[in-house]
Amino acid sequence: MKVAIKDIPAEGLHLNIAENGSELQTIAGKTDFCILSPVSADIALFKTDEEIIAQGSMAALLILQCSRCLKEFEYKISSKIENIYTLMPEQGIKERGLTRKDAGINYLEGSEIDINAFLFEQLSLDMPMQPVCKSDCKGLCPRCGADRNTTPCDCREEGDARLAKLKSLLA
Repeated sequence: MKVAIKDIPAEGLHLNIAENGSELQTIAGKTDFCILSPVSADIALFKTDEEIIAQGSMAALLILQCSRCLKEFEYKISSKIENIYTLMPEQGIKERGLTRKDAGINYLEGSEIDINAFLFEQLSLDMPMQPVCKSDCKGLCPRCGADRNTTPCDCREEGDARLAKLKSLLA
């Protein structure tokens, strides 16, 4: 879904969106997660002379892989959206160079906003860096690879051999 900047009225444009997860998935190509449900969003777009302001909320259900036990699990994202896009200067960024002041600015090229790309960007930003299926997940044994949540293993944790001398000092 694309919205032309010229179609945003002075009082703003309100969008109530339910985008298919597979469409958003194709925008990104291969990712570490799968969008399970439609992504629902309630977004208001406001336009000034130089900026487009996007405010609202978004919710989605994803399938992630636990970083400890490698099992897949469902993860619900519910977030607020607050983003400001600055219209691209006439000469463009490449011609004038990127300054430190420009680092935190979202530049908008062209005459329309791609809402699907915007929603996928928000999903990516709201993802946990190391997803965990549950807070007390024990993960996999580093020696035998057994899932410590389901089966106990008989492996002893010997620790780092280089620290053995320190261990003897504590005894």
